[in-house]
Amino acid sequence: MKLAIIGRGAVAQALARALVGHDVTLGVRNPTRVKEATMAEAAARADAVILATPWAAEAEVAAAIAPYVAGKTLIDATNPVGMTEHGLDLVPQDGRAAAEALQARLPEARVVKTFNQIGAEFIADPAALERRPVMFAAGDDDAARQLALNLVKEAGFEAIDAGPLTNARHLESLAVLWICSTLEPDLGRSFGFSLSHLKE
Repeated sequence: MKLAIIGRGAVAQALARALVGHDVTLGVRNPTRVKEATMAEAAARADAVILATPWAAEAEVAAAIAPYVAGKTLIDATNPVGMTEHGLDLVPQDGRAAAEALQARLPEARVVKTFNQIGAEFIADPAALERRPVMFAAGDDDAARQLALNLVKEAGFEAIDAGPLTNARHLESLAVLWICSTLEPDLGRSFGFSLSHLKE
């Protein structure tokens, strides 16, 4: 599959390594390396697009890729995190998840929220954790959500269907829980969430 990963940071690089079995192009503002293209070029040639930029860049990215994502799966791996009166927290989106706001910006894309619930180091290497970490995916389009879940499995996670895109707000909250927990000295960036199943 031809994948466009929009971004050049730690999450984008981790996703490129995790999904090395696909034809991956990084979409960036100013391409300077092999396997990089402009955001528009990368999205145009891709079968599916993964948004892995800082959340604050979403409006710029959406404008750049808008003509090229109609009918395509668009995976949102960002988190709308910032400093609030309560400290580090989700930035309010008028009652919507950031992924729902992205869907509103790009109504012809098939947005799925996933790859946002753990740090980049474990996206690149989930096997570094003692137990296989879980990764949820939420989206309104069944086929797009299944495509995202397949990529999550390929990356080494336990893939769980989280239902419609309205549930993306819970996945973004889970990400904030992980981020805030990494600030605790007993945890740091040394853990992920996993499922514990009933014994047979």
